[in-house]
Amino acid sequence: MSGISKKLEELFSAASFAEAGEFDTARDMLGGGRKVLLVLTGRETDVKSLKYALSIAARTQAGLEVLAAAGGGAAEVLGLCEEEARRQGVTLKVTRKSGCIKEALIRYAKDRRDLVCVVIESTEALNADCSSEQKRLTGVWEKLGCPLALVTEKTS
Repeated sequence: MSGISKKLEELFSAASFAEAGEFDTARDMLGGGRKVLLVLTGRETDVKSLKYALSIAARTQAGLEVLAAAGGGAAEVLGLCEEEARRQGVTLKVTRKSGCIKEALIRYAKDRRDLVCVVIESTEALNADCSSEQKRLTGVWEKLGCPLALVTEKTS
């Protein structure tokens, strides 16, 4: 199948989904399925990371995937995330993981070519709930295959 034929087939498929009211599916098909991955650790600064990740997703017309540490700390930010994604027209997928978020991130992002970037509050936050062996996992950003954006609070 030629490139043009394939593009037309994708376009017609997306149009069919849009006509059926499946706008998120249609948007994913047309946008090439690019995603921004936001990692929520349950810290207060997750809100700043959320705003940054949503901004990137909206500007690049990518969807937003959230990898959230299981537990109560991320629940409030997830509610805000759903509200803001809906308001900005960004598709959203949330996955909750317990245990070492660093290891979960590496497994989640492994071999993903659709990720525009990964956004997280800090590399220190990745070590929450990790064993000493897991904390020694080095070069997280090298294993991701996409940019790692660190969003930190500015201290003066």
